[in-house]
Amino acid sequence: MTGPLSSPTHLDDRISRTVDALTAAVGDGRITLDEFDRRSAAAVAATDRIELDALLRDLPPAPPRPVRVRTLLAAAWAHWALVNSICLVVYVAICLSAGEFHYPWPVWVLGPWGAVLVVHTVGATVAARRGVTTLPTWSCRSVPEPYARGTKSRSASAKRCG
Repeated sequence: MTGPLSSPTHLDDRISRTVDALTAAVGDGRITLDEFDRRSAAAVAATDRIELDALLRDLPPAPPRPVRVRTLLAAAWAHWALVNSICLVVYVAICLSAGEFHYPWPVWVLGPWGAVLVVHTVGATVAARRGVTTLPTWSCRSVPEPYARGTKSRSASAKRCG
């Protein structure tokens, strides 16, 4: 939907959302204060949606938010519990249908995976005590540019990151 907005309140709402997006961009360091002043003045003077959309169209993308370690560990333990529950249900169903116990193969899923998660959980606990609660954000610059996407030129991901 482009063109004029139906009422002044819609335009005011759209202007405030545009200025909020510009404020977030200057807070993230994606635009300078001079650029913010220029764009916010243009946003306030805008008369339709096309002008407002043009102010946000060429903004660099927002940086990725850091991932909390506890969130990752909770998700990993939840996956471990779900997969091992399914394995145990299958094992019990096989044993009940056969009328005898078989080799307890679910321990080979439960044990090693659980041991790895315990090591990661202990490491995250030690790191949290030292004040580290988030993982660093990964950047495409961590891959040497000559090897990005198997080409000798700058790849699309390297161009996107700068």
